[in-house]
Amino acid sequence: MPPRSTRTSLSPDPSELTEHEGSLLALILRQQPVTGYQVVRHYEQSPMGGFNTSKGSIYPAIGRLRDWGFIIAEPIPGGRRGHEQWRCTSDGEAAIRRWVQDLRDSHILQFDPLRTKALSFELLPPDAQLDWVVDTKAQVTARLEAIEADESDGDGAVARLVREHAVAQLRARLQWLDKLLLHAVKNRAG
Repeated sequence: MPPRSTRTSLSPDPSELTEHEGSLLALILRQQPVTGYQVVRHYEQSPMGGFNTSKGSIYPAIGRLRDWGFIIAEPIPGGRRGHEQWRCTSDGEAAIRRWVQDLRDSHILQFDPLRTKALSFELLPPDAQLDWVVDTKAQVTARLEAIEADESDGDGAVARLVREHAVAQLRARLQWLDKLLLHAVKNRAG
């Protein structure tokens, strides 16, 4: 049974958790008990993108989740004094359930900086267009290879499905970049 919390009036409406806070809270529940260091490492190795994985982002979010009563700190057995691990409370579990079920239009077609930049692609000189596509393809390919090389089964079947989705998205992005490259080559040829 998860620990009970004493939620304060400062607690947010759980459906208003940011994506970062919701993801972090769910990670804590899935991995609990978990240290801040383990959370940072998980984000660094995750196929999921878009989250600020710096300590300057994660630790303040952990503090907010603690202040809202969604997680509690416990000393690490046999650990150094002042170091702690986190565990989700029953209020935290309820907040996660509401966060997962809260689907919005922005979740379906998310902001994509590459798409946004592509709208102004033709403002670049032809050689710069080619360079941009080649560089972008190299970065997407590197990310795809890193995700495909990760065969860890740490979070089970759903984590595998999430990785498969990330791979499919990156492969689709490479196909889109190939079309953009063809456009750039035709544009350069005049």
